[in-house]
Amino acid sequence: MRRILFLAACLTMVVMSASAQKNFTVWYGANIASMSMDGTSPDSEAKFLNVGVDYTAPICDAFDWSVGAAYTTKGCKDWDPGFIQIDANAGWNFLKNDDFKLGILTGPYADLMVVKDDAEGEKTFSMGWQAGAKATYKDFSLKVGYEFGLTDVLDGGKSKLNGVYFRLGYSF
Repeated sequence: MRRILFLAACLTMVVMSASAQKNFTVWYGANIASMSMDGTSPDSEAKFLNVGVDYTAPICDAFDWSVGAAYTTKGCKDWDPGFIQIDANAGWNFLKNDDFKLGILTGPYADLMVVKDDAEGEKTFSMGWQAGAKATYKDFSLKVGYEFGLTDVLDGGKSKLNGVYFRLGYSF
């Protein structure tokens, strides 16, 4: 728990110092996660309870930095844990005008499992790396990406969560 709070405090200070201009995005999305355990892979399943907020600070015209907090559901068929997720992304906006912005993003994330699903040996903390693309039109955005799990979420054997995500957002 201390690691997550320390990570959140550090990321918030970096973002706040990058720019005084505030840009908050509230979003809703879904994950389709996959996990391999002892050479087998449970069936992937879309999880639609993912809500969060991001703060984006422009660094210059082409680059920005964002930090976010969310409640996400990840997992596979018959395993449905819930996580508080903190993430940070560096973004490169390669196409930008007054109304539209298109770019790529990448950065780390940390998960704290808050809703356990009675699986044997569930771990509370996990980390990973995400990469994706984001399109913004006026106040609306679509983010699509992939999360690469770096730590196991279950004791014994390989159990890294990987998966595709999409997020629809509104900025204010």
